[in-house]
Amino acid sequence: MGVARAYRAGSPYNGVELAELDLEQNADTLYLAHLDHPPAKLVRRGHADWEVVSLTFGPAIAAPTGVNTVATVANTDSENDGNGYFPQPATYVVTAVNDESGQESRASTPDSAFNDLTLKRNYNGISWSAVTGASRYNLYKADNSQFYGYIGTTEDLFFRDDNIGPALDRAPPQGDNPFAAAGDYPSTVTFHEQRLLFARTSNHPNAVWGSRAGTSEFENFDRSRPLRDSDAYSFAIAAGRVNAVNQLVSTTSLIALTGDAIFNVDGDGQGGVLTANAQAVRRQVGRGCARLNPLLIDNVVFYRPSVGNAVRTLNYAFEVEGLKSNDVSIFSPHLFEGHDIVSWAYAQEPRSLIWAARADGKLLCFTWEQEQNVWGWTLCETDGRVLSVCAISEGGEDRLYLIVERDMPGGTRRFVERMAAARWEDVAESCYLDCAVSAEFDEAQASFTGLWHLEGRSDVAGIVDGAAVTGLSVSGGRVTLPPSIGTGRKVTFGLPFAAEVRSLPLRVNMEGEGWTIGRRQQAGQIVLDLADTRSIRAGVAPDKLFPVKQRLDEAWGDPDALMNGAYLIDSANHVSGDAEVHVRQDAPLPFTLLGLFMEPVIGG
Repeated sequence: MGVARAYRAGSPYNGVELAELDLEQNADTLYLAHLDHPPAKLVRRGHADWEVVSLTFGPAIAAPTGVNTVATVANTDSENDGNGYFPQPATYVVTAVNDESGQESRASTPDSAFNDLTLKRNYNGISWSAVTGASRYNLYKADNSQFYGYIGTTEDLFFRDDNIGPALDRAPPQGDNPFAAAGDYPSTVTFHEQRLLFARTSNHPNAVWGSRAGTSEFENFDRSRPLRDSDAYSFAIAAGRVNAVNQLVSTTSLIALTGDAIFNVDGDGQGGVLTANAQAVRRQVGRGCARLNPLLIDNVVFYRPSVGNAVRTLNYAFEVEGLKSNDVSIFSPHLFEGHDIVSWAYAQEPRSLIWAARADGKLLCFTWEQEQNVWGWTLCETDGRVLSVCAISEGGEDRLYLIVERDMPGGTRRFVERMAAARWEDVAESCYLDCAVSAEFDEAQASFTGLWHLEGRSDVAGIVDGAAVTGLSVSGGRVTLPPSIGTGRKVTFGLPFAAEVRSLPLRVNMEGEGWTIGRRQQAGQIVLDLADTRSIRAGVAPDKLFPVKQRLDEAWGDPDALMNGAYLIDSANHVSGDAEVHVRQDAPLPFTLLGLFMEPVIGG
């Protein structure tokens, strides 16, 4: 389906820099981090109202103004000629608090008074102007140039200090922006324990910064002196090398994936909460991570290692009481050798798939069912180059979106494409074509327009009211059905592709006969367990494929019914060193293989 127009929003990043742009989403706000740009956020205010905004670090609530301290001196110890009267300076600052957001402002401008508050009836009165959004105000005092300490809170605009001792373990927040200049711009961002975390600057590649906790605003990196647990924190990962923090992942703890190793970070080394006063960094795995964003699926982290071409996982292992890494590409190394993954996404429903775009434009698909211990890679070759992928939940399933570059008549073009829905009620509603468009009409017709993206192609295929048609040509953005098909109401047109399945060579130890390796083998009878499938061929070799019989009692002129269940096939007389089964589908029709079985004949 095409669009009438594209919406564009300005951005400080150019196309070359996008590969190094890290991002983390919070509702309609996307936080952005790049080594050469100040931290920013992409804010969505409406369907056609998007803006990239630089972050302004600090609390959202303003500090009080107009602070005025008045000393009330009712007692100067005149009965003792003033010998007991010893006035000292007391300096006060006020902060505004919004209880709904949890924000506390920075301190006001200080104001002082001289008084002897140790004598009865003497007090200092502090007043200030109201702050928009403030629920109450906190008061802090410094006696005789000491540090500030908390002395109370009030919902009024006046506070009376009659010799309240300041709590020096609780000081007012002090403004801090650790990302103020070039060289200090972070390039990694995530959320963890209700904090916004940044990491990896040019000046400090192994450092991590966390915002203040317990607030609804994440752009506040203020601290107090002495530190409070809820203050913003920072720490460095030091383990013998400069461990640049390429990615951060939030699980039950914080996982720092550096270029050299993987580190587990918590508050006490036992899973405690990270605070400004407690950070425990422990090395877990010696295989570092590349800059590609990791995928967190259930309790498992998928990542691309910094050295080599593979995909590894991270998860907690009881036998080592820590994180353990596994290579999940070990059975398919030929799909990764010499190739890097540049973009990937996880589609949870309905089939739990990881889609990964390689640097050469090929698309990989990884089936992942952790609880069933089912996993494996597939190569999806399209008529084009896949540049980027993402998954978006729509209609009860996760739909994959792709940016695909295709060589079309007239030049190279890029398309935003969406993977067809996996669930459908009728074959006429399915789509097993590449670069396809679908439409439904009130009246059946034989000619269809709107195919400008396939202009000049003579290999277009389609599904017309559930029937497959191939060998169509597009001219002037129009395609016309052949007389054998006639007309149609529900149609889909696109580029065809072939689905191929090949079983692994037979390697078993047969009782009393030994291993099958190196012995002559024949597949014998083959059984395919199919679901909602039509028009496939199967056999023992690519040149020995035969149609799987499917038409039974359908009425004349009706499409073939879908195949569901077990289908027995007698294989061709083909003897070789390995017994294999090949299944292929060239038609743009559904094909789901649940199981493949054979009864091999093994020679002596």
